[in-house]
Amino acid sequence: MLGETVVHGEDIRRPLGIRHEYPVETLTTVARYYLGSDLVVLAKGRVRGLRLEATDSDFSGGSGPLVSGPTLALIMAMTGRSRFLDDLDGDGAEILRQR
Repeated sequence: MLGETVVHGEDIRRPLGIRHEYPVETLTTVARYYLGSDLVVLAKGRVRGLRLEATDSDFSGGSGPLVSGPTLALIMAMTGRSRFLDDLDGDGAEILRQR
C-alpha cells in the first residue's frame, strides 16, 4: 500500500508541477520492495539485469549496467513511469527506457 500511495501520488503531482518531499526511509523501503517483487506491479522483472543506485539515499541493488538517480525517480521508473527516466543516468538508463 505504501508504494501505491507514493507512485499514484506522483502520477498526479508530477503533471501538475507539485513537488512533495518524502522521508528518505520511506522511499528506500518502497524501492527495496519493488526491486524484489512483482506482486503489485511488474517492477522486479522490469529492472532485472540492471544495477540500481540512488544518489540521495543508501538504496542500491541488482547487477548489470548502472542506473542511477534520485530514489523517487528509480521507484517511478521501476513501476513503468517513463516521464521519470530523464532523471536517471548510467549505461542502464537507456536499457530501462527500452523496457
